[in-house]
Amino acid sequence: MGEGDTNRGLTRARVAGAARVAFVRRADGVSALADLEQRDPLKILFPDPLEEKQPVAVLVNTGGGIVGGDTLDVFAGVGPGAAALVTAQAAEKIYRTWGPPARVTNALSVGEGARLEWLSQETILFDGARLDRRLTADLAADADLLAGEILFFGRRARGETMRAGALAERWSVRRAGVRVWDAALMLDALDDALLARPALFAGARACATLVCACADPVKARDIARGALQGAANAGAGIVAGLMVTRLLDPDPARLRRDYARVWCALRAGLWDLPGRLPRLWHV
Repeated sequence: MGEGDTNRGLTRARVAGAARVAFVRRADGVSALADLEQRDPLKILFPDPLEEKQPVAVLVNTGGGIVGGDTLDVFAGVGPGAAALVTAQAAEKIYRTWGPPARVTNALSVGEGARLEWLSQETILFDGARLDRRLTADLAADADLLAGEILFFGRRARGETMRAGALAERWSVRRAGVRVWDAALMLDALDDALLARPALFAGARACATLVCACADPVKARDIARGALQGAANAGAGIVAGLMVTRLLDPDPARLRRDYARVWCALRAGLWDLPGRLPRLWHV
């Protein structure tokens, strides 16, 4: 059985991983861990944040990937006045399956005057992968959020083609209890022919979405557009008070570099944070 195979006639115990991490602002103004729960195969680590002005939490999937029928549920929250960055140790792999999709739910909560960065690394869809992923964000009226997701279609370094697969990607953002932005990408037949369509992916092998909620979305848009100069196919705009950036690229590695450049520019320009990503990001 090859890597990631889930063949008919073979059984595999389904995985139901979960992780919860939350931070609060202490009386001395420092953001500190307030809540931590984890269930295999998900773990949360806390490396030295070095020059960061906020704690850093790293999500780890010790199972090495996700197959059909697996579920992963993650919650990340920051209380009033707190700040944190939540990232991932490595790319997530979605293996091929003939069964139900892998289901991933990421729920974010940001309190009054708080800030959260949700910095996932790329998710790699193997040929035949089926993924149903949802990201919800519940923001206070003056909360700041920088959240993004990256998708790679197939393993380009191995010359892999997408002959079959399915993808359901949903985003939902609430501001002060009011739903302000919903987006969905639903692909029941994900293959190279679909990726090649000019009106869809125009030959892209990777895509990314980045959402920024902040006090000055116009400034965020201008920063993003400046950082996107030279990107293959990208844009940034304002929707319902949120700055939304989209990227498409036939070269996944280049998209990752462009994405990182935008992220660094936004965190430095909006919040005076270090204009670089955590050490475990390699671009």
